[in-house]
Amino acid sequence: MFDILILEDSIDTKNALEAIIKPCSSEIRVFFAANLKQAEELLDEQDFCLFFLDVNLSGNNIADASGIKFAKSLRKRTQYEFTPIVFVTSMLEFELLSYRETQCYRYIIKPFHDSEIRELVLKVINNQRQKEHPQVIVKKDGINYSLNIDEIIYIEAMPRGIIIHLIDEALEVKYLSIKQMMEKLSNEHFIQCHRMCVVNVSYIDYVDQVNRVIKMKDNYGTVDIGVTYKAEIRRFVHE
Repeated sequence: MFDILILEDSIDTKNALEAIIKPCSSEIRVFFAANLKQAEELLDEQDFCLFFLDVNLSGNNIADASGIKFAKSLRKRTQYEFTPIVFVTSMLEFELLSYRETQCYRYIIKPFHDSEIRELVLKVINNQRQKEHPQVIVKKDGINYSLNIDEIIYIEAMPRGIIIHLIDEALEVKYLSIKQMMEKLSNEHFIQCHRMCVVNVSYIDYVDQVNRVIKMKDNYGTVDIGVTYKAEIRRFVHE
């Protein structure tokens, strides 16, 4: 789920934002706070991927900048150090301050356009999905394929290319070497066990160091451990 917090003292603005945000995805949940106390309480209950903040939470005091104060407190929390913060306000004079002191994602002046909010939400959600499900791009026959790293079981070399063994298929990619593929992948997800093979550590069932083979989970077979890679595999087993 993608949890989004709206900090806004105007019910009309809150309702308008909610009406735009919710249809963007069935995975979105919108939470609402009318003041700093309510917002702080919600931070203790949920993990948010996006914040919509009003600058002025006290309409009678034109100098009030409670929303910026809240944003600055967010940046002090490690988990929200880089989380997108969007100010939605009628107060133009705080724009420079907001970017400088809170590194906000956007500063939107009321009245806002539906398309502007919708585009922003979809962009943040897509970025969040990519973080949760990292991908790698490979080119086959002139076409770019975006592959979920979590679905790659292992990769083996073939003459003038590689074979990427996925959950449901095996993809042959010419003119791409094991070394070049490893440069695209994260070392925390994959380990090279042979000069001809790289495996996804998430799919390793067990390592037979005596017979120098790795048994993969879910009947995905076995792969050999090369002599020069024994030490690296041994370190992996003992980590």
